[in-house]
Amino acid sequence: METRESLLEKLAAKVEADSDFRSQLLADPIPVLKKTYGIEIPEDFNVVVHQDDARTAHLVLPASAELTDMQLEGAAGGFQCGTEWLF
Repeated sequence: METRESLLEKLAAKVEADSDFRSQLLADPIPVLKKTYGIEIPEDFNVVVHQDDARTAHLVLPASAELTDMQLEGAAGGFQCGTEWLF
């Protein structure tokens, strides 16, 4: 299985080389990722693509280690809940 880091490297190279792909990824990332890399993304999962420019930099913070209410309910009910990256 491909690692998240190697996929992000490929993605960065592709958006640098293909401006149409970059525009499509910015506009509607989920179908573009599915079509290009075969990534299945659940309907309740959100993907947001940001683009830095000369006056803006985006910092991405890791997810909180605290469980959500839904995850806590699931854990209490006996099923495992995880926070793995889809890509």
